[in-house]
Amino acid sequence: MANQRGTFAKRNREMKLKDRAKEKAERRAARKADTGTTKGPQIAWDQAGGVGSLENVAPAPDDSADAPGSDDGTDTDS
Repeated sequence: MANQRGTFAKRNREMKLKDRAKEKAERRAARKADTGTTKGPQIAWDQAGGVGSLENVAPAPDDSADAPGSDDGTDTDS
């Protein structure tokens, strides 16, 4: 009967490990259930332009006057 203390200690360790594993699995399941709605930055879709919106895009500058060989009617050589 000298083995009872060791056996009991082993059983306690195993039970603690099992409890920790169960708690960890519960936390993981809770996180997995929560992240479906809150993953990433929250965007106010009523204020955002939406996908592909050009509301906040600056127009491209018109560089045709600065292009070499452009004839805008002004002669700077004379």
